[in-house]
Amino acid sequence: MIDLISHAVGGRMVECNDEFFAVADNLLKTTDPVWKDGEYTDRGKWMDGWETRRRREPGNDWCVLALGIPGAVRRVTVDTSHFTGNYPDEFSLEATGAAFDDRVATAVWEMLIPPTELTGDSVASFQVDDPHRVTHLRLNIYPDGGVARLRVEGDPIPSIREVCPGGPVDLASALVGGAPMSVSDRHYSDPANTLRPTVPAGMWDGWETKRRRGPGHDWVVFGLGLAGVVEEVVVDTTHFKGNAPGFVSLDVSDTGETWAGVIERAPVKPDAQNRIPLPQPAHAGQVRLGIHPDGGVSRFRVLGRPDPGTANEKRVLYLNSLFDQEAERFFFTACPVTAWVEQMMSRRPYRRADDVLAAAGIAFDSFEEKGWLEAFASHPRIGERGDDTSSREQSGVVGVGRAVLRELAEVNARYEEKYGFTYIVHASGKGASEMLEIARTRLGNSSEEEIAIAAQEQRAITATRLRRMLCQEPS
Repeated sequence: MIDLISHAVGGRMVECNDEFFAVADNLLKTTDPVWKDGEYTDRGKWMDGWETRRRREPGNDWCVLALGIPGAVRRVTVDTSHFTGNYPDEFSLEATGAAFDDRVATAVWEMLIPPTELTGDSVASFQVDDPHRVTHLRLNIYPDGGVARLRVEGDPIPSIREVCPGGPVDLASALVGGAPMSVSDRHYSDPANTLRPTVPAGMWDGWETKRRRGPGHDWVVFGLGLAGVVEEVVVDTTHFKGNAPGFVSLDVSDTGETWAGVIERAPVKPDAQNRIPLPQPAHAGQVRLGIHPDGGVSRFRVLGRPDPGTANEKRVLYLNSLFDQEAERFFFTACPVTAWVEQMMSRRPYRRADDVLAAAGIAFDSFEEKGWLEAFASHPRIGERGDDTSSREQSGVVGVGRAVLRELAEVNARYEEKYGFTYIVHASGKGASEMLEIARTRLGNSSEEEIAIAAQEQRAITATRLRRMLCQEPS
């Protein structure tokens, strides 16, 4: 399983109610907790962990932590090393998929691990069986005390930025589930470190082999989190100054049974980000990085374009794994009509992206005039600035002259005066003049005809949004 929360992968402390003796950020250190005999601060004994003051009133202490790699939590380890007379009686762990820190205050929290007894100066692991995509955790301790480390492991569930941002993505990143499968040597450090989504902190935060005295070279096989077409690799040797490899090679495979060499001998510089394009793009599900003859690599990126089917699967997994609060936000982005969102929510989980699109159509089939009018009202007028989604869809009006904008405003006003709702059109790919001409033509329709036409436009707009959100169209 992959580390989801340590500093090494970007985890951080968001807020806590008390850290009088020792800060909560210590929970996320990757090193084992240490004891410093006789060392004190001006507040008390120095402790390598999170420690709150002695509570004299009802309640309990807590801290909120953000995962560096959002995903499904599978195992939690609570380490109370060196806390002997000052550890909590119990702890519990709550989760949310709020995604952003500023949503934490209004987030709905769900219990991952109920109040559970702890012992001092010990390490205890707990298996978790929960499919949700977690972005933040709230660690509760009862009533107070200290915890040295919190380890959280699981399965990454990437956001759309990691799966289909419209350009090459890192197919091997830990964010999308990339992981080492086999390696020739991990004497000093593990090759899994090279896939972390963070800036390398030092030589220890990478992969380094021992010095090779015989023939051959060292290598590691990575399973890609996203199978796809590889265009370029980045071999980052930051911090490796006198111990970087001399050059690297790269082989690709779909299944790991047969391999094809795509980079035979590419020199790399020490303490540098070495970008190495492939002579020809190559499809891969696994890659084998060779370092010649040995040495260290801090980060390894495999840049390319994921297979459409793989990207779709990741996005459907994402949708199915969202907590209800976040799933509702997902569907409201596509169509902010409560009745439609409720129907889409009721059909989760979905098997394929096509099933989501089919469900959207079925949900619209039940709409009466009130539902359609609510949907129409959610759109900005053509030519007026809306949210990011609407602005992208109306990119055809960006940069047009004042005369065209004036005409659009006039036709919008005439349309609303005649029909009583906002003129909407499936704007993606259409220019301002085309949308203007369509509006003038539709002004000749009866109210019944126009509601039916606008309903079809609403269906098309929603389908386009869903396809983009499910990586069926460029993001």
